[in-house]
Amino acid sequence: MIEDDGYRASSQYRLWSFTQEQLHTQRSETNRIASDKVHRAFSRARLTESNGNNETTSTHPTIDTLTVDEEQQIVRWGCEKILEMKAILEPSPPSQVIATAIQYLRRFYLYNSPMTYHPKSIMVSALWMATKADHFFYKLDKYCSHLGVSEDDVKAPEFLIMQALRFTLEVRHPMRALEGGVAEVRMHASDLKCFKDVPAAQIKKRIDAAGDKARRLLVADTQMTDAYFLYTPAQMWLAAMLMVDQELTLSYIAHLFDRLGTAVAPIKQKLVDTINECAQIIKAYKSPDNDKATKAELGRIGKKLRKCQDPEKLDIAQVARAKAAEKREGNDSDAEKASKKRKLERERLEKDGEVFGPDLKSVKTG
Repeated sequence: MIEDDGYRASSQYRLWSFTQEQLHTQRSETNRIASDKVHRAFSRARLTESNGNNETTSTHPTIDTLTVDEEQQIVRWGCEKILEMKAILEPSPPSQVIATAIQYLRRFYLYNSPMTYHPKSIMVSALWMATKADHFFYKLDKYCSHLGVSEDDVKAPEFLIMQALRFTLEVRHPMRALEGGVAEVRMHASDLKCFKDVPAAQIKKRIDAAGDKARRLLVADTQMTDAYFLYTPAQMWLAAMLMVDQELTLSYIAHLFDRLGTAVAPIKQKLVDTINECAQIIKAYKSPDNDKATKAELGRIGKKLRKCQDPEKLDIAQVARAKAAEKREGNDSDAEKASKKRKLERERLEKDGEVFGPDLKSVKTG
């Protein structure tokens, strides 16, 4: 609980753990690069249009690109759509698969912008990859049929996503940690101050209820926040428990640290402060379905995104096909050049009659 060496050896900790400042810096850089690319892409498109119409580019308005905060709202929209896919697919994938897909999406957009790749082009592929990573098998044609997409829509972004994920597919979720945590709370229930003189049946009911509520927070609201980037799975499940039953959670933490002695008291306060911060992040999420202002703002951002979407990356499947064709042609061209070079060299040597080089001169020794 004090130090999870196993988690600190994971790719999630090494590659996907940040401070608030680091997250903001990375997202600002991603937004800056994407905005520059969008402006250049529109400039090229306008130049082509102007050349065809004998017009100057000055007649076109400047593109208003998304801000960092607007990008994050679009990413959350994509995450919410992945949650909706759970109800569409048959059989419905487990919550862990959905959570894995959402984290793939969130990780992807840490280094890519919605202005470059719209979430609707990435999320179906992210979920498909999550079903494979978490061993929940679907046939591709069945998967596509349920979601109303083509096989190219699913397969084309896969390598792009893998690159963004740095080829790490493991996601450690707090739901599994919650299961072990609730079991431990049950084991120590008789020693917790909040359960003094409380009948066993009521204790079990309260712990089970808290565990169920915490799990719902972890599989839904938590997925829409930066919690995975900022906290460990253990801190997230404790934060969720704190939100649903503060007295029980604090009693559990106090009991564990009391057993360790007074030397770890500063660590106890640090843990409580950390899970309180995590709980505040989870609480801050507002679903568009339950908040009219959030829904209206999302509609405004969606319209803005349509105007500043990179025109050269609108169809990922088409871009992938074009790159594959270009790669094949390039390989053929290189192979052809090498073959011609070998042929010319062979013809030259044969013409000279010295395919294996000149005759060796005998050396007389005195």
